[in-house]
Amino acid sequence: MSFLTSRSLFVDRESPRLAAFLAGPWTTILLLAAAIAMQAAGHIDSDVSWFITFAEKTLDGATPYVDVTDPNPPAAFLALAPAVMLARALGLAVETVVAALAFFAGFLSLAASAAILRYGAPRSREDWGLLLNAAVFLWLLAPALVFAEREHLALLALAPLLATLAARAEGGRVPRSLRIVAGLGGGLAVCFKPFFALAILLPALAVAIRERSPRLLLSLENAAAAGIFLLYGAVTLVLFPAYGDYALPVIVDVYQPARETWPRLALTLAPVNIAVLAALAIASAQGFAHPPAAPGFVVPSAARVCAFASIGFLAAFLLQGKGWMNHAYPGLALALLAWCFFTLDTHPRARAARDGRLFKFVFLPLFLAAPAMFGAARLLSDEEEHPGLRAEIARVAPAQPRLIALARQLDFGHPVTRQLGGIWVGRPNALWTASFASHLLRDSKDPAQRARLESYRRRDLAGFAEDVRAGRPDAIIVEDRETREWALKQPETAIALDGYEKTGQAEAIEIWTRRSP
Repeated sequence: MSFLTSRSLFVDRESPRLAAFLAGPWTTILLLAAAIAMQAAGHIDSDVSWFITFAEKTLDGATPYVDVTDPNPPAAFLALAPAVMLARALGLAVETVVAALAFFAGFLSLAASAAILRYGAPRSREDWGLLLNAAVFLWLLAPALVFAEREHLALLALAPLLATLAARAEGGRVPRSLRIVAGLGGGLAVCFKPFFALAILLPALAVAIRERSPRLLLSLENAAAAGIFLLYGAVTLVLFPAYGDYALPVIVDVYQPARETWPRLALTLAPVNIAVLAALAIASAQGFAHPPAAPGFVVPSAARVCAFASIGFLAAFLLQGKGWMNHAYPGLALALLAWCFFTLDTHPRARAARDGRLFKFVFLPLFLAAPAMFGAARLLSDEEEHPGLRAEIARVAPAQPRLIALARQLDFGHPVTRQLGGIWVGRPNALWTASFASHLLRDSKDPAQRARLESYRRRDLAGFAEDVRAGRPDAIIVEDRETREWALKQPETAIALDGYEKTGQAEAIEIWTRRSP
């Protein structure tokens, strides 16, 4: 994958055959084949698996945020609804169709972005090949375990808008039709999470400041992005009124305040994202070369746009405060792509940086390691979220079991329920609301806040007990003994396991099935 090791491969012709191969179509094909093989070797992530279930239940007549619940806005499951409908029509597994459509979305994203960038600065054929292969690597192979996650799909949707910003900053005149398409994609990305607007606003602001033209902020593509998001918000309130009644208060009072501590966030991929951006800033700064190659920062427009978009996604990562791998993906991918644009620039400052230590010992290793950072090893080995759980449920429960989880995280119930061909009988994917509320209650001193948190906690626990009574699961997946003992001490769930007995165990996880009459 070292196709970005040095532009001197082209300039100085040190290795023309290798250069031609690394920039050529065979490398593209090999990268695509590797990405497809990686996804075929493993299974879809727990988040995606859950939102497939959410989409299926909605298409089958369940009322979103009433009969099936989640704090995320409707785009999270609506984006997967076409895959569910197509899979049913073709008689295929939904997971297979989701992966195929994500690859197709990647193709559309790359094609649209390339078509837009053609209107910007001229580039050699070899440079186009290198940029294409870098994007294929970062967009389709690097995501690994976060493939088809909302953050992955959002980045694919946003890429053409970032390409438009770069092309216009390079002096290009992008056709109106492409600008509208790019804007619609950017708006779709923000529909997944409003935080993602930062990945549009920051690069747009940076371009406007550099060009000293505030009018660039009022561009057609930005207007299209804002329009699609406002329309989506209105449609959400009209078609999914329970989202405002149920999900939004939970987000404000429970989900968002429940954050990892800053020391824990420092152990995530955020420092890697920061390191890549800091290395780019240092490599492009005045005086880093000896003698200085150019005054000020030398960063081509495309690299600048990618870098500021990366900062926007990094800010979104920190604002969400969960530290999850999928939250980190788009920021890191864009930071690495910014380096790709920078290293291919013809400016003497960029040429000096290509021979420097930051390129060799920061960018290049992290670029090549991107798939590993996002769980490639786990995907290739098809590692279970909880080893042995699927086999133990299959041993003690009937075929295609009805399942629910007494657990704090969704990966206890998904994707194992779908892998067993089972039926999920819970409304949420886990008792995450009760878990987050209990966590916040430990430090809360405000009586009003404590009352709200306690009500959320009780509602979540009572809902679980109701789902057990109404859904009559064949098996209840219990996270561990501590969770079970805690739940049975709560009045809302004290009798939730009545009529069930422990019949299986996978490591600390307990499986409870109905007692024989």
